Amino acid sequence: MKSPVTLLSSFFDDVKRLEPSVKGTDRDIITIGSRFENEGYGFLSVALTALCDALDKGLSLGCFTCPTNFSKVRGGALPKFLSGLLCEVFDTKTGHLLEQPNVGVVKCLREGLRMFKKVQLTANRSKKLEKQAVAKFVETDDYITRFIPCARKVSFLRAVSKVVLHDLDDFEVDEILYKHGPGGVAEKLKANRKWVSLREGLRNDSSLAFLLGFDSQILSDRGGYDLATSYSGLPLFESYEFHKNSSQHHTTSGIAKLLVVPKDATSLRTITAEPVVKQFFQQGLNTHLRDKISRCGVLSLCLALTDQSENQKLALEGSLNDKYSTLDLSSASDLLSTNVVCDAFHTRTRFLNLAFMSRSAFVDTGTSGIIELQKFAGMGNALTFPVQSVVFALLAICGILELEGREPSYVNVKRAARRVRVFGDDIIVDTSSSHSVVEWLTSFGLKVNQKKSFLGGFFKESCGVDAYKGYDVTPVYVRHEPFFTGWDPSKLSSLVSTCNQFWMRGLYKTSDTLRRTIEGLIKLPLVSRNSASIGWHSRVDTSIAQKWDEKLQRLVFRGYVVESCKQDDNIVDDSAALLKSLVTAKVRDSRLSDIDKYGRQARVYSIDDKHLERSVARFKTRIRPRWVPANAGN
Repeated sequence: MKSPVTLLSSFFDDVKRLEPSVKGTDRDIITIGSRFENEGYGFLSVALTALCDALDKGLSLGCFTCPTNFSKVRGGALPKFLSGLLCEVFDTKTGHLLEQPNVGVVKCLREGLRMFKKVQLTANRSKKLEKQAVAKFVETDDYITRFIPCARKVSFLRAVSKVVLHDLDDFEVDEILYKHGPGGVAEKLKANRKWVSLREGLRNDSSLAFLLGFDSQILSDRGGYDLATSYSGLPLFESYEFHKNSSQHHTTSGIAKLLVVPKDATSLRTITAEPVVKQFFQQGLNTHLRDKISRCGVLSLCLALTDQSENQKLALEGSLNDKYSTLDLSSASDLLSTNVVCDAFHTRTRFLNLAFMSRSAFVDTGTSGIIELQKFAGMGNALTFPVQSVVFALLAICGILELEGREPSYVNVKRAARRVRVFGDDIIVDTSSSHSVVEWLTSFGLKVNQKKSFLGGFFKESCGVDAYKGYDVTPVYVRHEPFFTGWDPSKLSSLVSTCNQFWMRGLYKTSDTLRRTIEGLIKLPLVSRNSASIGWHSRVDTSIAQKWDEKLQRLVFRGYVVESCKQDDNIVDDSAALLKSLVTAKVRDSRLSDIDKYGRQARVYSIDDKHLERSVARFKTRIRPRWVPANAGN
């Protein structure tokens, strides 16, 4: 495959087969080839995405508005490009949504228009967007300092927050499960080196050692480790006003580092790499907060921070009867101010103090230097996701209660929570209260993404599911150039997955075109959809068995598996090695004691026998041949 136009040509051949009444697709392929030659990937990832945004808004609002970079048909409202497909959904002259639009065509349109939305950026394009992302991070922080919410709304939010998370402050220090996360840290340390740095940080800050539940003996070189039995003598404060000045609470040292990571072909996302001691602190508080949310009689009704399925189900239901509105926030974490977090947790002062003590008050942005954060935290902070989810849920509840003129009592708050669903910045509320919720969100400095928010109509989008009239119309994304050369395990695995998704959707020629490109590099077997091996899927969900494993008593076949690469990472400090062993054992014991919602034992938490000598190398994988089970449909 020499060009993505080849893949799109195959896709339109599939469209002809699936929708034989559609005309003009041959002309559309010529247009795609011509514009790609002149505009490159900008046409596929930017222009076509803009046209799909217009399609989505037209489905929601009932009228199509043609983007400016597409010429219209003479005397009509639709663009010449793809007019044969669009006229199956909208009236050619007026642009109004047809009384019975062709849902199959809607799905085809969205597949083609968004196919390359998330393709990997070129180096030049990435560098330009990186500067924009950093500038936006700094700009949002400046915006927060100038935004003052209404005092009446602040008072109402505090009243609502009083009836949730009653036991958030009820814990002993040795109950919190502090641990290291899988991500990178500001110091750019390997996984095991984090433990050495952590031990040094605890030795240099005795108050922090108590906060983490360790006895002061660990600060000495004798290497004794005991959990603290008391919480006395800690520098905690009763008033949340303490947090308004971040320079007062540098309990842990270090400055976070701003990083830019891929989001899609049109934008990049900023995250913060936190200092190693702070992220250890944050991970424990993150686990504690999530546990309390799951046990809260109110928030458990609208938050499930490890499960997006409820949001996805409601999006599908809302697209069928317009009962629910889906909201998406722009730069959600970047616009979450310290003030609104303090207001939402103002009666839970013990947790609030710990959250701010673990927070990085300063971030090194690189081009803009070191800045003091006015936002609560960047996305790299382990507390950001659960904290913002709680804040957004409380604001949505406030909007519902104010609209109905109800007081923030426990019964009323609980009733309102049943009409809200939040997962990060994806929010779903009753359509009848959506405008009030939007007003509450914006009154605290947050911005609703108009392109991805659908307050009315039969198109909804939430947590990766796009829905129209009860049908899932989520497209398949090609995340890497389909004509890549070389041996890159992550790209290969991604393209194989994309190829299989096309096949399962009936886009057989599209899938076959991509498959032939991949098999120019490697021959892959037929595998079950639940197999850990890379390979091709089939509708009957089967695989080819090659032999019988006498030891494990099962059929197996020779397949390819993507594995993480290991690196030498020896902990030379005995005290740090003991610290890791004890903390890791505590995490393991906690996970083994977990029971899922169906009463089944949680998956066994395994530890590498040589975990003190080596660690997983981030972003490095390899493909290895392995004998894997030939279990079809399991």
